[in-house]
Amino acid sequence: MSPQERKQLNLNKTYKALLDLLADHQFSDISVSLLCRKAGVSRTYYYRNYHSMQEIISCYQEMTIESYLRILPHKMPLNFIQLMTAYFQLMQKQSEETRLLVNAGLTNTLIKAFRIVYLYLTEQGMIKRLNNSHRNNKYFASFMSGAVISTQIQWLDQGMQETPAELGRMLNQLFFS
Repeated sequence: MSPQERKQLNLNKTYKALLDLLADHQFSDISVSLLCRKAGVSRTYYYRNYHSMQEIISCYQEMTIESYLRILPHKMPLNFIQLMTAYFQLMQKQSEETRLLVNAGLTNTLIKAFRIVYLYLTEQGMIKRLNNSHRNNKYFASFMSGAVISTQIQWLDQGMQETPAELGRMLNQLFFS
């Protein structure tokens, strides 16, 4: 196993252990020792790779979103509707995880992860550049990330009635009309 594969495996184990613990514990009650024991990783691994438990969530979310977008059958770069449709397809699959994180008060961690991925994908040319008014606004990525995550939470709370494609079109209209 390559070092990169081992790192991903340990991140997966640590993230899943954190979710398991969140099902039964308050976030503030989860210690590093408890998390490492549950994940089967050492405290040295934890402290070498993460500054906080929120960073585990961010790293896992970033890795998941990036890898999901890479396997999409669309030609690159994606437009905003395709990006949002793909994002909500993935989030539909991860609805229970997201509920645990939101209930634990980690909404800002989800916003941060989305923003990081969005900026990375834009820089890598995987997402079509937006029109000049949004591209030149240094706060647009933060604004959009908060709006997308807020929409995601409301969508989950309301039983995911709209399809991911409907949400993609709706958000595109809200941001770019």
